[in-house]
Amino acid sequence: MASLGNKFRTARETQGFTLEQMVSRTRIQESHLKALEEDSYEQLPERVFAKGFVQTYARLLELNEKECLRLFEECSASFYQKEKEGEGLRNMFLRKEDLQKKSTSGTMVVVLVGGLLLLGGMMLLQQQSPSRSILSRFSQRPVEPRDGVALKPGRANEVVEDPRSSASAPQDGTSGVANTEPALETEAGGPSAESAVDDGASTPSVLAPDPAPASTTDSEDGPLVLEIRTLDMTWVMIRSDEDKPQEALLQAGQVIRRRARDRFLLSLGNAGGVEVRLNGELQGPFGETGAVVKDVEIRP
Repeated sequence: MASLGNKFRTARETQGFTLEQMVSRTRIQESHLKALEEDSYEQLPERVFAKGFVQTYARLLELNEKECLRLFEECSASFYQKEKEGEGLRNMFLRKEDLQKKSTSGTMVVVLVGGLLLLGGMMLLQQQSPSRSILSRFSQRPVEPRDGVALKPGRANEVVEDPRSSASAPQDGTSGVANTEPALETEAGGPSAESAVDDGASTPSVLAPDPAPASTTDSEDGPLVLEIRTLDMTWVMIRSDEDKPQEALLQAGQVIRRRARDRFLLSLGNAGGVEVRLNGELQGPFGETGAVVKDVEIRP
């Protein structure tokens, strides 16, 4: 059987054309024309393009196009059949690989979602477990009797008055609450006798000022009188003239008075919690509540 390549080459040489001239006339690459004349179908492009080359080459060489196409089908059938089988195998492999990738991706997504759900559940349990343990601890905690009351046996969580507490209650109609009146007044020599009495209240004790040092001229006889009345608990330190400073921790409502010849130096731990008068004349203000001021000079 005559091959298509021999037919093309014989016709070209008979008509006196070179391969380069046919490239110029057909606009087909030289490698493709050479592959047609040598029946090297593996060097040709896909089958549909190769058939186009055959028709164009046959037309320019004045050959029967249908006959040339028939020869092309016969000569290239085995090659394109193998190529088709190889392409089918390649496509099958690609599809299988794609399915494996999708399966792997799906598995990873499932694992990731499961891990996130597990982590969220653990965090939720961790947040709820402390509150549950606290509630259970308090719910199981027995009721403890308070001072002056006792648990009545036989009935759960029922309290009755302790007769000892009623016996110790005051009989004169008073409530028995410690006197917390802050009206404590001290003079220049220190705290008054009333402040020295321990009334049993929870009020902090007032720090007694240090005694003034002996001097030839006693500042207590000076013409200046400084009166400090506390509106809130505050620390006070007073220095009269050149005497030694005296300090005290005063509760609300307490009053202290000092005398001096020329001036006072006043330090306060709560500047807004005092009312200061010099010879009856209101002084200040020295600052806001809670403010600390030091060595404020007060003189006429």
